[in-house]
Amino acid sequence: MARYVGQRLIQLLIVLLVVTFLVSIALRFLPGGADVVVALKTGPGATPEQAAAIKHQLYLDRTIPDQYVHWVKDLVTGHWGTTFQTNQPIKEELGRAFPISLRLMIYAQFLALLFAIPMGMWSAYKQGSGADRTATTASFGLLAMPEYIVAPLLIYAFAIHFKWFSYPASNISLLSHPVDHVKAFFLPTITMAIPLYATYMRLLRADMIATLQSDFITTARAKGLSTKRILFGHALRPSLFSLVTAAAVSTGALIGGVVIVEETFQINGMGRVTVEGIFKREYPTVQYGVIILALVYVFVNFFVDLAYAWIDPRVRHARALG
Repeated sequence: MARYVGQRLIQLLIVLLVVTFLVSIALRFLPGGADVVVALKTGPGATPEQAAAIKHQLYLDRTIPDQYVHWVKDLVTGHWGTTFQTNQPIKEELGRAFPISLRLMIYAQFLALLFAIPMGMWSAYKQGSGADRTATTASFGLLAMPEYIVAPLLIYAFAIHFKWFSYPASNISLLSHPVDHVKAFFLPTITMAIPLYATYMRLLRADMIATLQSDFITTARAKGLSTKRILFGHALRPSLFSLVTAAAVSTGALIGGVVIVEETFQINGMGRVTVEGIFKREYPTVQYGVIILALVYVFVNFFVDLAYAWIDPRVRHARALG
């Protein structure tokens, strides 16, 4: 197991080096290069001394390797600079936005898995029945409902018409105002969870059907084990490969979906801050926003890779030997 984890850590470090390097030098490849960044920071008519100071501050006057080293040092130590237009610390702005987006993505994943796992197991157990056909048909329909269609419908129906939930959604503390927190995040969470649920349910159903036809399940049934014990104790764990993979890959879809959802529900999370940073040409803010989201994706996939070894020890032995 230690060798397997070590190999995964080496791969993680390589990916981190590549991602951080590409993001750190992104300002050099803007149309107009460093002069555009200087103009955005100081406004028109900057003196040569002001331009030189800005280039030095953003490490644009250094070689690419030197720029990368200093940029990573700032990333780690939290010296992210200030925004161009409002001169506010970038770290504080993203520090407020990141927990909101992370909370929203966790809620969506949790809600999708909460319903997809039992529904996928039940549908596989009832394979071919009317209930199974209804569940699979419904999942097809949910897959055809992207966030930019679901979000306006939910807002109109449940926030504007019935007024059951908050719109625009606000960042209300779960601990101090749990009911208001649920009202604020329920519709955005549902919007992001719907396509995830449909995908997870169908993948688990397919894998579970194959598992239930295995010899060890037949043996378990012959021993007189209950259906509940067979499903949860014997069939679920070996059926989780596709689901775990989809949960990891869907992190990228969640990052993209959170941009749409936050814009639609007017939530000041990472997605909205990054998009507005692009339109306002707050490039350093976009840089750090992108690297945070990229790091989330990389680390999630790393831990999912470790989860494969927990699901089936043969995976870690095969990869460690390979």
